[in-house]
Amino acid sequence: MHRTHIPLLIIILATAIAGCAPAPAPAESSAGPELRQVSMRLQWFPQYQFAGYIVAKVKGYYEQAGLDVTLNPGGPDLVPLPLVATGKDTFGSTGADTVLSAREQDINVVALATWFQASPVAFMVHSDSGITGPQDFPGHTVGMFYGDNVETEYRAMLAATGIDRTTINEIPGDFSLAPFLEHRADIWPIYATDQPNTARREGARISLIFARDYGVQLMGDVLFTSETFARENPDTVRAFVEATLHGWQDAINNPRETVDLIAAYNPDLDKGQLTFEAEETIKLISYGAGKTCPGYSDLTVWESEAATLKSLAILTRPADLDTSVDNQYVEKYYQEKGVVCGITEPLNH
Repeated sequence: MHRTHIPLLIIILATAIAGCAPAPAPAESSAGPELRQVSMRLQWFPQYQFAGYIVAKVKGYYEQAGLDVTLNPGGPDLVPLPLVATGKDTFGSTGADTVLSAREQDINVVALATWFQASPVAFMVHSDSGITGPQDFPGHTVGMFYGDNVETEYRAMLAATGIDRTTINEIPGDFSLAPFLEHRADIWPIYATDQPNTARREGARISLIFARDYGVQLMGDVLFTSETFARENPDTVRAFVEATLHGWQDAINNPRETVDLIAAYNPDLDKGQLTFEAEETIKLISYGAGKTCPGYSDLTVWESEAATLKSLAILTRPADLDTSVDNQYVEKYYQEKGVVCGITEPLNH
């Protein structure tokens, strides 16, 4: 899993990055990439969450596109937003909320592809706790990762259900599940793509609560770059997006092979855990299976998320999606294949 800490980073970056550049021009050229050597900053260590990038790297799709790509791991001290915004990395992976918040602070990054069409965040409870939804949170203890996408989703879910946050006891989150497993916390925010399997392996009987079941429509991982880089290097961006899409198509169509590939790429990972993560990740990427194209940015969903962030005062003005989201590369990729993209079916979990 990963966490995306937003406010402090944006405040720091906003003092260093100012001004609004015009939106990237459409990519019409069929020339090779302007730059061969580029880097991609993941949000966390290499795992199935980033399968498209890893497959594209290992199988040579980036090389075939004329690119020499370095995949860099992320972590608490290696956050993609500032690294990409300041030019230390070319591309990065982050949450849709981070892109929108950054844009409001004149940190001009742009989303190039939306991978997780629905948020992977869930709130884990013990099955025998009697907690079935946010209406049961008052009087209980919840772990909270302040200032990141988990808190955003938590706030939105409480607002959607009319729950007073002050009636809930909050404790700081921990990347370990120990506070939950030891019953020091009743409710624990997690990434549903991997941590439920970890908890069950530790003997916990758990249930998951999703904000989307209460009308909160938020997304997850997106691919982004700086607006300046996209404008000045459209063929490099096109090559990177298309090769990554090729990688994700492979990962979705061949999950077992991809599990083996990622396990070889990162030997610290357990294949059983990767297999669980693959199944859950593909659900989020293939939201509305058969109707949604991996990587496609549905502007209706982006508008909904922006409205939610504004209602929570995370955004103070309506988002400019024309500059925040550049769907042209993904759209062109699928148009050339004769595929029509669009979300039409709900996610079943």
